[in-house]
Amino acid sequence: MKRITAASLIALGALSLTACNDAPHLINHGPDSITVSGSGDISAQPDIFRVVATASEQGDDIAAMKSRVDDTVADMLDLADDLDIEEKQVRASDLRVQPQWQYQPERKLIGHQISRDVTFRANGLDTYTQLLDGLAKQGLRDIRPAGSEVSNADELANQALEKAVADARQRASIIAEAADRELGKAIQIQAQDFQPPQPVMMMARSEKSGNADSYRPGETDITARVQITFELD
Repeated sequence: MKRITAASLIALGALSLTACNDAPHLINHGPDSITVSGSGDISAQPDIFRVVATASEQGDDIAAMKSRVDDTVADMLDLADDLDIEEKQVRASDLRVQPQWQYQPERKLIGHQISRDVTFRANGLDTYTQLLDGLAKQGLRDIRPAGSEVSNADELANQALEKAVADARQRASIIAEAADRELGKAIQIQAQDFQPPQPVMMMARSEKSGNADSYRPGETDITARVQITFELD
C-alpha cells in the first residue's frame, strides 16, 4: 500500500484550490431598476403667534419695585383672560433681580432692576393683534414677537410627503419612457429630508393699530423629500 505523506496532502490541497480558482464566477445582478428623488412643498399661513412682554422697574426700593412689577404682570394676565387666551397658553416667569452698576469714575452699585416675562401663545390673527394693542396700551415698553406656528403642520407634512412620492414617480416614468422601458413597482423608499415650517419672527404692520388687516403673517413652506428605487420591466 502506498503511504500518503503530509507533503502529498498539501499538494492535493493546492491542486483543489487551483481548480476552484479556474471555475467561472456567477454574479446575480438582480432586476433592472432606477433610483430617483422627489420633493413636495406645501405652503401654509401661520395661525398661532407667540409674544413675550416684559414688566420691569429700576430703582433702590426692591420691595416697592416688585409690587409694581407684579401688578403689571397681573394686568397682562387679565388681558389674556379678556381675550379668551387659555391659561395653558400663558406663562409668567419668576422674578429676576439684577444689580445695576456704575463703572466710571469707579465701580459703584447704583440700584437694581426687577423684571418678569410673560409669554403668550395666541390663536388667530385677530387675537394676536388685539393682544399687541392691549399690551401697548398698558404702557409696556418691551413687547417682542417670538415666532409663529401652523396649527395643522402634521397634516400638511403628510400632504407634502404624498406630493414628494408622486413627484418621484413622475420623474421615474419620464426616464423609463425615454429609455423605452416600463416602470415597475417601487422596491425601496427612503425619506431623505423633511423641513418643518419655519417660525416667522416678524410681521409687517401699517401705521394703523387694532386692525388685523394691517398685519401680514406671510406664508411658510413645509417641504418633504424622498428617494425611491423602481423596478424596470
